[in-house]
Amino acid sequence: MAYIVTCNEEEWHIGVEERHPGLYVVHLGGKEYLVDYHESRDNLLSLIINGRSYEVDLDLSDKGEVYQVDIQGDHFELDVMEEKRKKLASKLSAGLSGRQEITAPMSGNVCKVLVKEGDLVESGQVLMILEAMKMMNELKAPVAGVIGSLKATEGVPVATNELLCVVEPAG
Repeated sequence: MAYIVTCNEEEWHIGVEERHPGLYVVHLGGKEYLVDYHESRDNLLSLIINGRSYEVDLDLSDKGEVYQVDIQGDHFELDVMEEKRKKLASKLSAGLSGRQEITAPMSGNVCKVLVKEGDLVESGQVLMILEAMKMMNELKAPVAGVIGSLKATEGVPVATNELLCVVEPAG
């Protein structure tokens, strides 16, 4: 999964691959980092990055996808955007239409399902929230339509690319 992270007006492209639960390979600036991730308490992460240990205090701000991060006495404000979401927004502006399958962009837990089968949805409407790697990801309808099939269930883990729901064209 790829993210675009903005910190101090500088943009970073970050790739994250899950090797197995709690172990990730992170690609940043042409380098590869092995990250062992453990949430020791709410919003307090224990990370081992290439053999070095870090304690990270992480809070999602009221601004949505902006994270307040404290690590080893330094504070950062990170604006995190899923790269796929940015591409989706681009497709939406290009006039995406037809049946759309909503799949899990990465493994995680479905925290909240905001629609049910038969609901009419607008383009950009939040359908559900997926928690993955301590981040809450809003999954939105790429087009206006009707929820034709809903596979996601709150509190149930999902795998990468697992079908969560289908938005059928209205009418």
